[in-house]
Amino acid sequence: MSIKWRLTGLFMAMTGLSLLLFWVGESVRIASNVQRIDFGVILLAVGLPAGVVYIYASQLSRRMEKLHFATQRIARGDFEHIHLTDSTDELGQFTTELNSLSRHVELIVQNGTQEAYKMETILAGMQEGVVAVDHVGRVVLVNSAAERIFERQGTNRELKYLLELTYDSELEHLIRKVLSGQQLSATRETYIAQRKVQSQINPILSGQGQIRGAVIVIHDVTELRRLEQMRTEFVANVSHELRTPLTSIKGFVETLLDGAAEDPSLRDRFLKIIQAETLRLQRLIDDLLSLAHFEGRDNRPEVTSDNASYVQKAYETIKPVILSFAQAKGIKVEVDLPETMPPLLIGENLLSQLLLNLLENAVKYTTEGRVWLQARVGPDYIHLEFGDTGCGIPEEMLPRIFERFYRVDKARSREQGGTGLGLSIVKHLLEGMGGKISVTSQLGVGTIFTVDLPRA
Repeated sequence: MSIKWRLTGLFMAMTGLSLLLFWVGESVRIASNVQRIDFGVILLAVGLPAGVVYIYASQLSRRMEKLHFATQRIARGDFEHIHLTDSTDELGQFTTELNSLSRHVELIVQNGTQEAYKMETILAGMQEGVVAVDHVGRVVLVNSAAERIFERQGTNRELKYLLELTYDSELEHLIRKVLSGQQLSATRETYIAQRKVQSQINPILSGQGQIRGAVIVIHDVTELRRLEQMRTEFVANVSHELRTPLTSIKGFVETLLDGAAEDPSLRDRFLKIIQAETLRLQRLIDDLLSLAHFEGRDNRPEVTSDNASYVQKAYETIKPVILSFAQAKGIKVEVDLPETMPPLLIGENLLSQLLLNLLENAVKYTTEGRVWLQARVGPDYIHLEFGDTGCGIPEEMLPRIFERFYRVDKARSREQGGTGLGLSIVKHLLEGMGGKISVTSQLGVGTIFTVDLPRA
């Protein structure tokens, strides 16, 4: 039964009861011939219906208060089921609908929370920086990668506009163009703290196609641009290194064909030059193949007990080459390798190539004095020291000596047959087997390379 009919019935019943009590009281007073008014009858006729109405109204009020508190709990995010006395009136139906609405809102909030957490996790795990702004350019989202790129980590002050994050007025201008619809998207590259950063701006559209904001994806392209520069330099260097001996060979061959072959002395001298340039080309190609082998991730030297080797044995293999080279220049070679040195987890051929490259470099750039190789055994590594009393390397050039084709003295290196790839090969070889190399040098005093090789 609905509340309105209950209230109507209660009103009619209480009114009838009150009239009945008045009528009974009046009948008794007339029958008793009493002239005074019976206030007890009046009080009963008024108070009894009022009390019944009050009790019913109180029950109705308590039910409505429970519903009021329940709606407040739902607004606070508490979706606990509402327990009220089962009833078929309007409040009972409202309670049922409110419970249904509460479960529906709870599912929406849970799904929204899961999606927000998922989005937050994705944004936090991205290497690219992401910044979102609304239709007037106010910042509404910044992920941790963007804070790291723009060096804003640990800043407690809330950002209001993008310019406070990037300090880039040109980027701000591009975003204004995208938000106003003048451009569909925009890209900008700039330097931030010695890093090259690329920003891609795209609009955020509503269902009706209106621009509601913009999202800026920031890529740190420093390493990519560095690799592109290295590739360009590598191609240029390889072309130059190949062109020089090929031009020389081509010139001498043409000279011989033009009649110089008839002169035995010229013919022999030209052929020796051609042979030397051919050997130089062969060394360059061999070094390029070795470098490509060590740079390939799948082709790095395997570290197993089957290819363990000893420094002493590897040095004995290259000893004749180094000593003959050093004797020709009048340089003393000092080698101190303890007999009890443990084996290394590297093939003997690779270890011999490493020793040959570093010792040959030491002898090549030393005009007088000595070259030495010393070994010291550590708990996990064997430390090899390659030293010389040569010309030394300028301090500003030390960070670049392991780059491909980089030479401290280009003319002298070419005269002595160097390809500019030896130290780069050594570095990649050591990285592939878990070793490391460092260098110290002083102009006019000499250079010391320190190599750490993992023990077997």
